[in-house]
Amino acid sequence: MQTDHNNISEHRQELKLRILRTAMPLFKQRGIKAVKMDDIAAALSISKRTLYEVYDKKEELLLAGARHDHEELLRHIQEYALTAENEIDIVVTFFKLKFADLDNLSPLFLTELEKYDKVTAYLRSRHEEQQRESLLFVKRCIENGYFVPELNYEILQDICDSMMDASFKKALYEKYSLSDIFCNFFIVLLRGFCTEKGILLLDQYLKKTED
Repeated sequence: MQTDHNNISEHRQELKLRILRTAMPLFKQRGIKAVKMDDIAAALSISKRTLYEVYDKKEELLLAGARHDHEELLRHIQEYALTAENEIDIVVTFFKLKFADLDNLSPLFLTELEKYDKVTAYLRSRHEEQQRESLLFVKRCIENGYFVPELNYEILQDICDSMMDASFKKALYEKYSLSDIFCNFFIVLLRGFCTEKGILLLDQYLKKTED
């Protein structure tokens, strides 16, 4: 009996993962509103009833997807950090992953996401957590001579948030791709943080990504 229960649990977990890995790319590429639960069920070749047994509302599916995406990014970075050459190597890898995600992201996804309170609350909490972790990482970069110590990085975090909000409100995504907007912004920002030693490494790793 216990084995049967375990098999059912494993099957359900596998199904949850399949749903998330199918649904989230659809939401990101086409926008949340454009993707119906019927579309997700059809893409998975499962019944709509089966889908609703796992996620009875679109918001629950989005929330689970946001958590899954965050955990996957975190896992990837933590694993990479174990063998990374230095902190600049980690920073560049982190932003490469973010830019790759933005390449397939419709601005509609971001605007429509604001209608889902549970998801936005989760994303806010993760952002605040990431801000705290970033300051600890910055401290390491300063100690190792990659970032300049004279800057107030807490102020810079707030400035970055404000600038990103402003670029979105101005609908720059109608003129440029999201990945181009963020790439140009963060490369300039990172170079401003770096010492001469940091800039040399940053340029070296950025050149590798271009090659």
